[in-house]
Amino acid sequence: MSADDFPTLPDGEYGVVRIPDAWHVLSLVLFLAALGARFLTALLPATRHGVYYRPLLTAFAVPLLAGLGLLCGLLGLRNPEGRSTARVALFLNAVVLVLSALAFGAFYWILPK
Repeated sequence: MSADDFPTLPDGEYGVVRIPDAWHVLSLVLFLAALGARFLTALLPATRHGVYYRPLLTAFAVPLLAGLGLLCGLLGLRNPEGRSTARVALFLNAVVLVLSALAFGAFYWILPK
């Protein structure tokens, strides 16, 4: 089925969302996943990796999810209809990346002391 086979519905909140048009939405979803990374890692089954496994996994999951959200936001900038939402998603994911970099920097600055 090609993209031309979809019926033409009026734009708005009940319009058809196609995957190439939803990069900005995926970027916002990845931003929310980065914010909830602590709760997402708590859903993983308990293992014998020690007490530092989940906080370490969370610390690496946040910038990973925000980085993926940043890439999806950059892809969303190509679509003129979702460009403003993509800019907001880019800003939010960039803020998460900067804050997680500051957290990593503070951790490694405090660690040797």
